Amino acid sequence: MKVVFLGPPGAGKGTQADRMAEALDVHHASTGDTFRQAIAAGTRLGRTVQQYLDSGALVPDELTSRVVEQMVVEQEESYILDGYPRTLQQALDLERMLTERGQRLDGVIYFDVPEEVAVERLTGRLMCTECGANYHRKFMPPADNMICDRCGGPLKVRSDSSAAVVQERLVQFRQKTLPLLTFYEERDLLERVDATASPEEVSERTEQLLREMVAPQRRC
Repeated sequence: MKVVFLGPPGAGKGTQADRMAEALDVHHASTGDTFRQAIAAGTRLGRTVQQYLDSGALVPDELTSRVVEQMVVEQEESYILDGYPRTLQQALDLERMLTERGQRLDGVIYFDVPEEVAVERLTGRLMCTECGANYHRKFMPPADNMICDRCGGPLKVRSDSSAAVVQERLVQFRQKTLPLLTFYEERDLLERVDATASPEEVSERTEQLLREMVAPQRRC
């Protein structure tokens, strides 16, 4: 199984990738984890990635694709790519990697959620300053306002959850990632899931689609 999960920030694709990886025994390859693996390996490639991350700069498409190729495509037989590709160039890079190996994607799932829902999900996130536990003002509030249920430490708004940061992430998504829907639709690979449903309903639909994607009749 070789699939890509796409969706705007706040769509829950990372949660679903975790669930599907466990349910179907496939590797969940998130971009952040893949970068950390490359850095931990101590290779020249990993050291180059570290320099970008340390400076706060975005890792260029070409370097991101090289990391994914070395750490995922060359090493894993089955995987869910979460956070890659993010741009059209990365999608072309992935297509090249697979074609060179006589392989192909089984499919792409887009977790569809309106922007106003994504904003509500993202801007409500809280984190304990003591133990790092995560909460949400609406969907998973603490029992006592701004106090951690686990350790009693104070909660704060996550640094990546301010309104300004969330809006910028959505702008980047619209400009760089949304065009991938047309790219994958033209290749008859794209399926959509309503990500406004409950996590359990989204998981059920996602697993159904994944099993259909790798069924013999789909691959013929």
